[in-house]
Amino acid sequence: MSRSPATTPAPDYEPEQVWLPASEQLLQWQGDFHDLMLGDELRMTAYHAAITETVRPGDTVLDLGTGTGILARWALESGAARVYGIDLNETVLATATERLAAAGFADRFHPLLGLSFDLRLPERVDVIVSEILGNLADNENAPVILDDARRRFLRPGGTMLPQRVESYLVPVAAERAHAEISRGEPQQGGGPEEFAELLRGRGARSAFDLYYDTIVPISGHLAAPRIVRSFDLEHDCASVGASYQVPLVFTAHRAGRLTGLKGYFVATLSKTVALDISGDRIAERTTSDSWKHCYLPIEHPIDVRQGDRIAVTFSRVAPDDANHTFRQGYRWEGQVISGNQTVARFAQRTA
Repeated sequence: MSRSPATTPAPDYEPEQVWLPASEQLLQWQGDFHDLMLGDELRMTAYHAAITETVRPGDTVLDLGTGTGILARWALESGAARVYGIDLNETVLATATERLAAAGFADRFHPLLGLSFDLRLPERVDVIVSEILGNLADNENAPVILDDARRRFLRPGGTMLPQRVESYLVPVAAERAHAEISRGEPQQGGGPEEFAELLRGRGARSAFDLYYDTIVPISGHLAAPRIVRSFDLEHDCASVGASYQVPLVFTAHRAGRLTGLKGYFVATLSKTVALDISGDRIAERTTSDSWKHCYLPIEHPIDVRQGDRIAVTFSRVAPDDANHTFRQGYRWEGQVISGNQTVARFAQRTA
C-alpha cells in the first residue's frame, strides 16, 4: 500500500529565496515539478489523511487535475470502486495511467484528457478530490473550476475535498526577497537580461509588477494577517466572483521596513484535516516546498512605525473567458497612514 511520506531531509532552499510563480507556469509543468509536489511533505501528509478519512469502499471518485495519480491511488487504496482522473497534460496523464496500472488499479482508474469544462462523465460521483489551488487559493482559477465540477459531476449529498479555502494577506518586511527582485535575480529567471525579457513578454512595467513564490518568515510580519476571500467549495462559489476588489486595513504591531505583502491559504480538506501553508520552518518541514508563499512586492520600501495603518486594496481581474483559462491579473495598492497623515503610497499590478 502507498502511504503518506516518511520524514525526509529538509529541502535545499532558504527563507526569502525568490522563485518565479509556479501558478503562472502550470501549463508547462513537467515531471520535475510533479516530483517536487510528490516530495512536499506538508501537502502529501494532509491530502493522504483527508482522502483516507473521506473516501469509503464502493465510492466513485473524480480526481480533478490528477497529475501523476497519487491522489487517485490513495482513493483507490481506500476502496473507491472507480476513479476518473482528469488532466490536460497528455504526458503526465500517461504517467498516472502507467503507475496505477502497475499498482493493480488498471480496471478502476479511468483517465480523461482535457479541461474539465469541456468534458462529461458517464455518471455522477460521490467524491471530488482536487489539488488545483495556487498559493493565493484562486491563482489557478480553482474556485471557478471546482464550482463547475460540483454542479455537473457531483451527486446530491456528495463530498468535495477540499471543502473550503481562505486566502490571507499580511504586510511584511522581506528585505532579502526585495533585493533579489531589485537585482533581477529570481530563481529560474535566467539572469538579469533573460529575466528582463521575460518581464517584457508579460507586459510588466518592472520586476515589481509580478508576484513571486518564496518563504517569508513569520518574524517578517508587520501586522496580523487578514482574510482576503473565503471560498465554500461545497456550495455556490459563483457569488464570490472571479473578479473582485477587497479593501483591507492593517495596524503595524512593530516598526519595520514594508517591502510588500505575503499571501497564503488555509484549506479545510475534510472533517478533521486542514492544510495551512503559512508556516516558515523549512528544516522542520512546516513549509510547503511546492506552493511556498506568495510574495507581492512593492517597488519602493516604506518605513513604518508601530501603530501606523497600512491600507491596502487588493484586486483580482479575470479575463472574459475565465472558464477556459488559468490566467488573471492582480493589483495591490495602498497607503501608509501615520496619525492622520498619509506618509507614503504604493501601487503594483500584474499584466
